[in-house]
Amino acid sequence: MKVLFIVPPFGFRKEGEKIKQKKGFMPPIGVALLATLLDGVGHEVRILDMQIDQLTEHELIDYVKEYNPSFVCLAMLDATATLVHKIFHVLKSSLPSLITVAGGVHASMYPKKVLEENKDIDYIAVGEAEYTLRDLVHALEEKEDLKNVKGLYLRENSEIISTGYRPVVQDLDEFPIPLRKFFNLNKYIPTPNQYKRMPATNMVTARGCTYSLCTFCFESTDYVREKGYRRVSVQRAIEEIQYLQKEYGIREIVFWDDEFLMGGDWVEAFCDALIAQKIDLVWSCYGKVNFVKPERMKKMRKAGCWNIFFGLESGNQELLNFMKKGQTLDMMKNAVKWAHDAGIEVRGSFILGLPLETPEMGQKTVDFALSLDLDYGQFNLTTPFTGTEMYEACRSGKYGTFNGEEDFDKYTTASVVFLPKDYQSEKQLLELRDQAYRKFYIRPKYWWLKVRSINSSEDFLRYWRGLVFLLEVRLLRRGENY
Repeated sequence: MKVLFIVPPFGFRKEGEKIKQKKGFMPPIGVALLATLLDGVGHEVRILDMQIDQLTEHELIDYVKEYNPSFVCLAMLDATATLVHKIFHVLKSSLPSLITVAGGVHASMYPKKVLEENKDIDYIAVGEAEYTLRDLVHALEEKEDLKNVKGLYLRENSEIISTGYRPVVQDLDEFPIPLRKFFNLNKYIPTPNQYKRMPATNMVTARGCTYSLCTFCFESTDYVREKGYRRVSVQRAIEEIQYLQKEYGIREIVFWDDEFLMGGDWVEAFCDALIAQKIDLVWSCYGKVNFVKPERMKKMRKAGCWNIFFGLESGNQELLNFMKKGQTLDMMKNAVKWAHDAGIEVRGSFILGLPLETPEMGQKTVDFALSLDLDYGQFNLTTPFTGTEMYEACRSGKYGTFNGEEDFDKYTTASVVFLPKDYQSEKQLLELRDQAYRKFYIRPKYWWLKVRSINSSEDFLRYWRGLVFLLEVRLLRRGENY
C-alpha cells in the first residue's frame, strides 16, 4: 500500500508568497519511525514535511494527486489542530477515496471529539502508534476486521467505538533505527544558538519522564504518566550515531529527549562509550537541574556535550512550587554554574504570565534570568495545554482570564492564552516579555561573554547569525501582537 505522512505547518503558504529558507526545524523523528516500520514490511512510504516544504493549498492537492497514496496520516498538536482539520477536508474533497488517519497528542486526548467534528477523518490512532498503524495498514490491505487492531477509534454505523487499549512497548530497542532516507537533511538548518558544527541532526533516546509532576507539562497527565519512563540501551544509541555518521556525515546531534539527564547512570555510561570508542561528535541536550552534578558535567563535556537547555521557568520560588517543578532557585544557580565550570554552554527557558504571578513577580523572573549569565534566554508565555493541571487551573477562573478554550491556534507559547488577574491587560504582559528579550540580549555583559567565548571563525559566524535571527524573530512577533 502507498502511504503518505504529512507533517503539518502552522499555516499554508499563500499564493504568490515567496518561499523562504526555514530555520530551527529538525527532521520529525517520530514520523520517521512510523515510516520505517511500514517501509520494513514492504509498503511504499513518503513523508511530506510542510514545515520545510512550504506548499499552498493547491500545491498540496497536486502533490497528493501525483503521488496517489491510498493512506494519509497526520499528527495533531493543539497548535496545529485547526489546520490539520482543514488539510483533511481539503484532501477528502479532492480525493474522496483516501483513507485518512489522525494521531498525535491532540487527537489522542480527544479521539471521539475529533471524529465527531470532522467526518473527513476515518480513524484515530491513539497514543504510541507504531504498531497500531502497521496493523491498521495490514488489516485494510487484507480486508480484515479492524476491531482487532488495538489502539484505534473508528466509526461503526452511527457510533464511534474504541478497539481497546494497546500496551506500550517497554523495550525501545525493539524498534528499528528511524531511517532518514525520507528527508533531504540539507533542508534542516538549526537556529544559530542550537548548533556548533554542521551537518547536524537530532535523535531521541527515551520516552516519558521519571518526575512527571510539573503541572504545565503533558508528561504529567495521567494519559502519559501511566506509560512510564523507557530508554534505549547505550549500545543502541551508539549504533544510531554510527549510522548517522556513516550515511550522512553527521558531526553534531541534538538530543530531543524531554529530559536527557534523567537516569544519571545511563548518561554516564553513554558518555563513557563515546569516549572509549573515540567517536568524533559534539552534542546538546535538554535537562532538569535536579540531575546536574559537577563531575557528571565534566564527563559530559569530555564526551562532546557543549550545550544544555534547562527548563528554569521562574525566578520565584512560590511559582516554582505552584508548578510542582521540584527545584529551588539555588539548585538552578548551581546547575548553571556547574555546567559553565565544565565548559558547557547553557540555554534557559522561562515562563511569564503564570497563575499567581503579579507584574512584580514577572519582573523578578526577568531579573533572575539576567543574574545567571546564561548563554541564551527564552521567555515564553503561559500556555496551558489540554489535559494538564495548569489547564484546569487557568480555566477555573480563580487565577485570571483564560481565552484559549477553543482557540488552539494560540497554543504556540508566543500568544496570550491566559492573563493573570494582577495584570491590567494583555499588552502589559507582552511588553514584559519584550522587555525581557531586550534586557537579556542588549547588554554589554552578555556580548562581552560572547566575545570571550569565540574560539574560531565558525563561532563568530554562528553568533552573528544568531543575532540576525533574534532580530528577525522579535520584529515578527511585534508585528503579530501589535
